[in-house]
Amino acid sequence: MNQPLLGLAVAEYEAGRHDDCSALCRSALGRFPDDESFLTLLAMASQAGGRIEDAAAAFQRLTTTHPDVPEYWSNLGLMLRQLRRHPEAEAAFAHSLALAPRLHDTLLNYGLLLLDMGRIADARHRFLDACEVDGESSEARIYAALACLDCGDTRRAEALIPAPSAWPSLDAQLRRDLTKALTHLGRVDEAEALLQGDPADPAAIARLAMLHERTNRIDSANALLERIRHHIAQGDDADLQLDVLTLDAALAMREKDFPRARTATDALLQLGDLPFQAQANAYFTLARIADKQDRRDEAMAHLAIAHDIQFRLASGMAPEIAESAEEPLRIASKWMQPDQCDFGPAATPPDIQPPVFIVGFPRSGTTMLEQMLDAHPAYASMDERIIIQQCVERMEAMGFAYPYQLDRLAEADLEKLRALYWAEADKVVGRTAGQILVDKNPLNMLRLPMIRRLFPTARIILALRHPCDVILSCYMQTFRSPAFMVLCSTLERLAKTYVNAMRFWIHHEALLNPGALVLRYEETVTDFAAQVERIADYLGIEDRAPLATFSEHAARKGYISTPSYSQVIEAVNTRAVARWHPYRAYFEPVFPILQPIADHWGYRLEG
Repeated sequence: MNQPLLGLAVAEYEAGRHDDCSALCRSALGRFPDDESFLTLLAMASQAGGRIEDAAAAFQRLTTTHPDVPEYWSNLGLMLRQLRRHPEAEAAFAHSLALAPRLHDTLLNYGLLLLDMGRIADARHRFLDACEVDGESSEARIYAALACLDCGDTRRAEALIPAPSAWPSLDAQLRRDLTKALTHLGRVDEAEALLQGDPADPAAIARLAMLHERTNRIDSANALLERIRHHIAQGDDADLQLDVLTLDAALAMREKDFPRARTATDALLQLGDLPFQAQANAYFTLARIADKQDRRDEAMAHLAIAHDIQFRLASGMAPEIAESAEEPLRIASKWMQPDQCDFGPAATPPDIQPPVFIVGFPRSGTTMLEQMLDAHPAYASMDERIIIQQCVERMEAMGFAYPYQLDRLAEADLEKLRALYWAEADKVVGRTAGQILVDKNPLNMLRLPMIRRLFPTARIILALRHPCDVILSCYMQTFRSPAFMVLCSTLERLAKTYVNAMRFWIHHEALLNPGALVLRYEETVTDFAAQVERIADYLGIEDRAPLATFSEHAARKGYISTPSYSQVIEAVNTRAVARWHPYRAYFEPVFPILQPIADHWGYRLEG
């Protein structure tokens, strides 16, 4: 090794003259071809100068000459990931971890590679491993939280969010990634404050505009978009273009400017290396545009592509669901028998007002019902949470089989479960004294046994809608849950899952006698005043005016977590009734599956 030449090359690197540094390194390597110092410096200078192919070649030589150094394999993986040579990158990261299983940066970069490959569940494990190695790493915690959210693990995601004291030290990209996680967790005010801290950053402005659209502040979102629209034409980085085009399409859809929405979405699909979920979202948007323009076959063709992408994503998030022939909603198969339902006299403490539960298959109108009650000062709702499911899991951890041994729970056991429920609820919604909690989670219809055991006097509202309208609406939506990605992937799967869920409810309603109020979406939107009276009578509400003006309250509320966030702020209308009729040809093959449940609820499939 030529020490003076190495010193000169290092000086060139430190001065930012990366091409000159590389030239000196190549000259030295002509005489010392396997010199570790010059190879390392060449790799670093090539990477810093944007010559990723050269950097990868240098790290490849280092792994050949020094195969026992895990960092060289890790850096090779990093370069190969940037070159989109995913299988080779994965092999390099795996080799690095075989040599040193607890290398934080390797685990982190391996996780990012797996995200690129659509293997979100595997990425989540690598990010969590990185958190275990360094629990204070904000980068690992943020990426682990995002992966947990994608995999439906909201509780762990919440726990992984770095403490606010760490936020000021985050770089701009990590701050934006953190705001994405905070938004999905309903912590919108914190997300907005972070984004407002970068007033000159176009990427932060784009995310802020997307947040404003998501919280129904359309004028503000449009104004922010106009500040950054020129970045599309300038060909800025792909992430910024993705956000701007996605926002442009969303706002155009809100304004019913379908040609503009189509132009933005087509441009989005032309971006290179578009993430899988963004691809799926784009095809969902194209389907909605085609639907609005009465091009039904085109809409269904776009939906088929979107669901194919999402099914592949679900396979990477939850292969045990995607690759199984079982019902995706496993809890729907846990049926109780009459001899397991003798819970004894109601034992809810008299001084605790039980929640009101709103249930029903998704896209049946549950969000509208929730916002109606939330508009009343006596009620406070929380965005969809799985707290009842947490109680199920706690019961199982106590050694009882759910739901078959609910009758064996002693009062002390029930008190522990209720304490868990209220502790989790209080983390989400701040209730004033005397306010009644509204727990809207549609698929709690499959957890009716736990609801009845914990809160035997609770009021329950079941939202109903024509089965075909429910299924079409679900099929046209993008869901984050891997189980829903799987069950929504075809109309047949959706129909079977819908029927299984309804059969579960019908069976357990007969056994457990919850005294539920059944509200049909069609009746609610055609005679809204009458349904307001029914709800108020059922819940004992005297002042009914707030229920009738709920859309104004919803528009002021801000973040609403469900896909119908943009519809619930509109005045009640009948546009979504019988929406499935133009798609009748696509539904006829599933009529035999749906017929028994349609008959039970009195819905016609042929008319």
